Amino acid sequence: MLLELEQPTRLSPARILQVDCQRVQLEFPDEFVWADMALAIPYQPAVGDTVLAIGQGAAWYVIGVLQGSGKTTLAVPGDLSIRSGGAIELAAPKGVTLKSPSVRIAADKLEVVARSVFERFAHATRWVKETFQIRSGRLRTRVDGTYDVKADRIVERARGDVKIDGEQIKLG
Repeated sequence: MLLELEQPTRLSPARILQVDCQRVQLEFPDEFVWADMALAIPYQPAVGDTVLAIGQGAAWYVIGVLQGSGKTTLAVPGDLSIRSGGAIELAAPKGVTLKSPSVRIAADKLEVVARSVFERFAHATRWVKETFQIRSGRLRTRVDGTYDVKADRIVERARGDVKIDGEQIKLG
């Protein structure tokens, strides 16, 4: 009677050669195997990823991603709440996009720092209880329709000339 020698369990990095749903073909230096994805995170593997695999014989599992380029999608059927006892930082070299019918930001202080800002709205209202201040190297306002300013008092000062150009200028 011959006893089969059981293959030892192997734990090793491998490169993904093919992706077929939640199974991947792995390349080791000495063999090619198919493995099931067994990650705790919802990662979509990509060809060329380097993963950590464990297995023996025909039973292989991917248990880690060492270098990946695939997508991770966190999808929940209901509401999702993310809480931290400290700070939360989102960083992405290719950008961050928020998509929702409604976005609300509630803060004691909101600071936006950017090299360039572009805003596009169908309608916009800004309500400021106390002071609204703009500091600018130059300020240009262009209005296709009527430009209407109402105030208890208007004070405008210029170090140089003031030019008002119109077909008619009505005072009073």
